[in-house]
Amino acid sequence: MWHCLPRGVFANGLLAVHAFIQRHGRLPLNPASPQATFEDYVFHRMIRPWTPFEETCVDKEHAKGIAQSLSPGLRASKTHSVFAFAPKTTLEQVGKFLYPFIGKNFVAKPTHSSGGVVFLGNPELKAVVQQIAELFKFARQNYFFQEFEVQYLNLPPKIIVEEGLPSLQTGAYQPPPDFRFYTSRGKVLFCQYDEGRFVDHRQALFTVPEHEHIPIADIYSLPEPMPEKSAHWNEMLKIASDLSKPFDFVRVDLYDLPDGVYFSEFTFTPNATLFPYKDQAFSHKLLKDVLTILNSQL
Repeated sequence: MWHCLPRGVFANGLLAVHAFIQRHGRLPLNPASPQATFEDYVFHRMIRPWTPFEETCVDKEHAKGIAQSLSPGLRASKTHSVFAFAPKTTLEQVGKFLYPFIGKNFVAKPTHSSGGVVFLGNPELKAVVQQIAELFKFARQNYFFQEFEVQYLNLPPKIIVEEGLPSLQTGAYQPPPDFRFYTSRGKVLFCQYDEGRFVDHRQALFTVPEHEHIPIADIYSLPEPMPEKSAHWNEMLKIASDLSKPFDFVRVDLYDLPDGVYFSEFTFTPNATLFPYKDQAFSHKLLKDVLTILNSQL
């Protein structure tokens, strides 16, 4: 059905603009406008055409290989199996595919969307079965229709099964903290630290390379205690820089584990503009920093 939709920036903008107005109380601005914020920049990225290479970087099956080619030696969760949806795929077929992994240290998630993660090693079997049913409903849909982010429009629907990260073997059944580096063309701008995303989400922003807390009010409460500077901090900065060099902007998401740094994913349109920074001055400065980098390379 979605292949029949009108294409082009204007048509995509018409689809996405309603949610932007609801959240921001105004129309999106041209990113070059003096009043524009980082969310205006993200909106225009959401609705523009995407190259096949960029779309491949969004696909969670293929993103790991691309990341490892850009940063040789980078670790990533091992892919064990991938299930491709057909037009008439049933819940029973998905259940049979995932059954051998239940009760073991594996994670299942869609390759073509954000969210929908199932920790198959969770000992609460009823919860796992329910989550698999929810994953089936979620994964069979085209994620483009969630927030109209064009990079998801052409991705084939699949479920990937990955080996759980080492920290998940403790039985916590949630991902380790995320180190999310905002980057542009090899320049790392700052780090967003997220922990407890499925239980008690906490978040803090840090400068780079100093690792000093950026004291702005944001969506989530601060971690308690605040994270100390990681032993792998400089390595993460180097990896984030390497992975971002092909892109005008990308958020490089990494995990910092005892045995080293692991790749999580590329994020090209963070939060789809729907969770703006409360500190408008910070959002203005972030946009200015990105545009300064891009203009310097013209």
